[in-house]
Amino acid sequence: FVLGTRYGEGFAVDPDWPLYRVVISKGARLLARPLTPLSDPMSGFFGISRDAFSRGKNDISPVGFKIGLELFVKCSCTRTAEVQIFFAKREHGESKLTGKVMLYYLLHLAQLYQYQYPYLIPMVVVLAAVVLYYVAMLLFAPAAVKTKDS
Repeated sequence: FVLGTRYGEGFAVDPDWPLYRVVISKGARLLARPLTPLSDPMSGFFGISRDAFSRGKNDISPVGFKIGLELFVKCSCTRTAEVQIFFAKREHGESKLTGKVMLYYLLHLAQLYQYQYPYLIPMVVVLAAVVLYYVAMLLFAPAAVKTKDS
């Protein structure tokens, strides 16, 4: 899997890129980190070998963007390389980055986490239920004990 990246040693993003875009990009990369060692999984510039693609072609179900991340995860890519690209501030047109796109990205990540770590989400739900149970016991058990003694 070969990825064109804006990040990495000696790589750069246009210094005129707006701060909010830098923050959103870093946040999106951080959320994808457990799924991939790639420095820029948001990049749309990538290449994949035919052999790697054939490993996951039956599992691929992209939601319209971040197809590179989808392919990397579902094709179980192990060999990677990154090449530098320069990502400049947009000169013409408008960004496609909207709240709706961010929500779709989070949903896409949830699907990829479910694929990569199938027991993670059920374990988190059970853990949250146990924690809530114990918190409720701590908050309400002393009140129940006082009522019996009265």
